[in-house]
Amino acid sequence: MAFPTNVNDQITDSVSQVNTKVLGDAPAIAMGNLFEAVSQALSNAAHNATNNQQQSNVTAQASTTQGVSTLLSVDTASAGEATQTIFAAAPPAPPSEPSEAATEQAIQAAMAAQEAAMQAAQDNADQAIQAALAAQEAAIAQAEAEADAAIAAATGTVPKD
Repeated sequence: MAFPTNVNDQITDSVSQVNTKVLGDAPAIAMGNLFEAVSQALSNAAHNATNNQQQSNVTAQASTTQGVSTLLSVDTASAGEATQTIFAAAPPAPPSEPSEAATEQAIQAAMAAQEAAMQAAQDNADQAIQAALAAQEAAIAQAEAEADAAIAAATGTVPKD
């Protein structure tokens, strides 16, 4: 019971008890708010990680598609290279039957051009794969950093480097 006042004792007791209840509930409410903030930060981190993984998968699919397209266009590229090499190497000849040496030279030039085009296609595919892997590693590192920052913000701690 509170000290004597002009107010009814039942009213002062009720107010005192409400004040005590508010003080008693404060730690539980603070912990509830902390748990809610941490769970929201962790769910945002998981969502960001999932989104980054999906985007890196899209990048990997795009680079794979580009590599396959490059590999499938080797025949066209090698035929073009071979034709250009043949026209550049052979002087204009009068219309007649090609000689055996000219035919052999054209075949060799076509094979060399096809090999060069296949090597270029392989190099392009390797570069596309390396770029996709680098992008995926960067996305994973960014997701990890965002998750660490979200956890640190929710718990009020300093993230470890």
